[in-house]
Amino acid sequence: MKIKKLEITVTQQAPSATPIRDALQALPGAGSVKVMVETEDGVTGVGDAGFGRIAGAPQALAALIEHELKPLVLNQDLAYIRAIHQEMLRETEYHGAFGLAMFGIAAIDTALWDCLGKSLGVPCWQLWGRVNPRIRAYAMVGWLNYSDSEVQGICAKAVAQGFHAVKIKVGYPTLKQDIARVHVVRQAIGDAIEIMVDANQSLTTAEAIRRGRAFEQLGCAWWEEPLPADDIDGYAALAHALDIPVATGENLYTPADFARFLQREAVDIIQPDLRRAGGPTALLQIGTMAHAFRRPYASHGGGPVQLNIMACLPNALYLETGLLQPGSQLTLEDGYVQVPSGPGFSW
Repeated sequence: MKIKKLEITVTQQAPSATPIRDALQALPGAGSVKVMVETEDGVTGVGDAGFGRIAGAPQALAALIEHELKPLVLNQDLAYIRAIHQEMLRETEYHGAFGLAMFGIAAIDTALWDCLGKSLGVPCWQLWGRVNPRIRAYAMVGWLNYSDSEVQGICAKAVAQGFHAVKIKVGYPTLKQDIARVHVVRQAIGDAIEIMVDANQSLTTAEAIRRGRAFEQLGCAWWEEPLPADDIDGYAALAHALDIPVATGENLYTPADFARFLQREAVDIIQPDLRRAGGPTALLQIGTMAHAFRRPYASHGGGPVQLNIMACLPNALYLETGLLQPGSQLTLEDGYVQVPSGPGFSW
C-alpha cells in the first residue's frame, strides 16, 4: 500500500498559570503536533509529539516535518517502515538527527506503525511478537512545586487507585530537604509502596553520589537522571559507586547514545523517550539492545505506544504514567496495566 497523504495539525496550548516544576525547569506546556498518514486504500495512522515548554516549538516542528520529512514519506510503500525511518535519519544528518528532527521522525514513525497495524486489523505488538500481557506501572505524581500536604495527598490517591509505586521529584537545594521529602511521602503511602526519586539533571557527580547513598538508606527503588544527560563519565562513576539502580535515558537520542551508556556500564535502568529516541522503530532496537546487556527498560511517558513496545520486550520493567483520570482506558489491577488490544496503537 502506498502512502498518499500526510497531514500536520498544530495545537497551541496557553501556558499554565501554575506550572509544574522539577529541579531543572518549570513546565507550563506549549502544545503539540499531530501527524496523520493515509494510504491509497484509505487506512489512516496517527502519531504526535508534545512539548512541556518552548512556546514556538510546535510551529517549528510542523515546518520541519512539512519541508524536510513529508517528501520522504509520500508515495512510499507502507510495508517499508524501517527503510523510511533510515531515510529520514539520513536526510536530517546534515543538521543533526536529534532535537526537533527526532521529534518529527518519531511522530511519523508512530503514525506509520499505527497505520500498518490498522491495515492488518491487529495491535502493533502482534507485528513484533508479544512477551508480556501486562506491564507494571508507577505514577509520576510528586512534582517539586507541590507542598508537603499536596504531595502526600496525590501520592496517597495514586495508591488508592491501585499503584504499587510512585515517583517524586527531588533536587532541592540541600540533601536535608530531599530526605525530608522522601519521609513525607513515605508517611502517606506506607512501607509496601516503592518510591523512585528523580533530580532532572540538576546535580554534580559528587553530590549525586552523596545523595544517592542517602536514597539507598531510605530504600528508594531507583535514582533517576541526577546528572546532565550527556555526562557519560559521571554516570559511569555514579553507577559504580552506588548500590541503588541508576536510571537515565529520557534525554538521550538514537540507539547509538544508549549503546555508549550500556558499553560503559553507566546505566542500570534505561528510560527511552518516544519523541527523542525516534519512535517505535528505535525504541524496539534500544530495548532489545538493553536486554542483551541485561538491563531493564522503564518507559519515559506512557500510553498505548509504549505499552505495545513494552509488551514485546522481555526486560520491560515499569510503565510511567500519572494518576488515572476519568474516562482513562488504562486498566490497573494489582499494580499492573493491561496491554491494549485495539488495532495499531488504539486501545
